[in-house]
Amino acid sequence: MSKYVYPAIFSWSEDDHVYYVTFPDAANWFTDGSTVEEAMENATDVLNLMLLHLEEEHREDEIPVPSRINDLHKASADDIVTLVAADTEAYAEQLARSENPIRHAREKAGLNIKQLANLLGAPYRTVQDWNSGKQFPPKWVERLVVEKIQAAI
Repeated sequence: MSKYVYPAIFSWSEDDHVYYVTFPDAANWFTDGSTVEEAMENATDVLNLMLLHLEEEHREDEIPVPSRINDLHKASADDIVTLVAADTEAYAEQLARSENPIRHAREKAGLNIKQLANLLGAPYRTVQDWNSGKQFPPKWVERLVVEKIQAAI
């Protein structure tokens, strides 16, 4: 996993009242946002998502070479041309944390499922189900479990 920087073009659409964001180096990578800030956040997200997908599929040879920002041409004088950064390692960790916080915390702590069950005084099968995503505890219990794991480190 790597860090990348790609140029992007932000174009305001008066008809749709959004900024459309395109990446000239990747024809099918695009997003939008109702404000520049939202469009930038979405651009960062889509760039990370697309690059991470290519890395996870071992299709690194399909990762485009970024253009020089000075070589890009605006379609209109109102377009914004800027650089968007991506850190696929940090993005993958963010996704793992949000998809299954307990498994993420357990892995970061270097605990196996049995060790976590013992730490929590919980049934092994319950912790195994949480880890696999088969079932999840209520959010407040999830937060307590993550805090307990982090405190054990």
